[in-house]
Amino acid sequence: MIDVNTRLVGLLGYPLGHSLSPLMQNKAFQVHGLNCLYLPIEVKNRDYCDLLLGMKKMNFIGFNVTIPWKVDIMQYLDDIHPLAKKIGSVNTVKIENSRMIGFNTDGEGFVSSLTNEANCKISESQFLIIGAGGACRAIAMTLADKNAKKIMIANRTFHKAKDLCDEINGRIRFCCAPVELNTDVLIQYISQINVVVNTTNVGLFPNVEESPIERLLLRKGILVSDIVYNPVKTRLLREAEENGCCILPGIGMFVNQGAEAYKIWTGIDAPVKEMRKIVEQYLMNKQ
Repeated sequence: MIDVNTRLVGLLGYPLGHSLSPLMQNKAFQVHGLNCLYLPIEVKNRDYCDLLLGMKKMNFIGFNVTIPWKVDIMQYLDDIHPLAKKIGSVNTVKIENSRMIGFNTDGEGFVSSLTNEANCKISESQFLIIGAGGACRAIAMTLADKNAKKIMIANRTFHKAKDLCDEINGRIRFCCAPVELNTDVLIQYISQINVVVNTTNVGLFPNVEESPIERLLLRKGILVSDIVYNPVKTRLLREAEENGCCILPGIGMFVNQGAEAYKIWTGIDAPVKEMRKIVEQYLMNKQ
């Protein structure tokens, strides 16, 4: 029941019509019997400072931040977690004693999925990451922080991959190299790779027949992960499975990054199984 004691959590970004975070987080609050409500708040323009001040004075205990405000929000925060500073973006904010503290749970969400679902040993693995945008930045920075053996970043615009690698090598440790997103180039390196990660939106619904790389690069025995979770099994993952690869769907990262945020706000371990189940049910019904 919503009353004067209901604690609020928001999602700031634009557009938000596609987001499954309200469905997932409100389910988590329900499981634990918490008097909390998760609200999507569409923010179209940069002048949202008054909104943040209002959230401090209301019953908000925190909020998520998504595109396009993950970087811009940082200037308004009172403190930022060290890893979020290194990543250079924030997706989760905790409000405590009228102070706003920023975190980034995207990379941790991916790592949780990688280690718990795929039993991947990060320090023994060499990664090929497709894309060089915000998701890649969070994942690659976190993998470097967790002592990944080697990280290669392939992007259509080579200089973006190079700039990100230079940043990771400078901010965390020297473990990252750029590579052209070209089959003839990638095929020279694929024998060294243990894990392929797609961080682009290629293959996202409704463009379900698209794949970021050619099938011949999906060597038998490697792990192939896709952060896209709609559809649950993208063309990349279907082809990887048919080639004898292990696969890791993006729904795990989505749920785990939400679970990390939930714990930041509430101090309670999130009900991950229930959160995942409701997201899977929704996606199955949509398909």
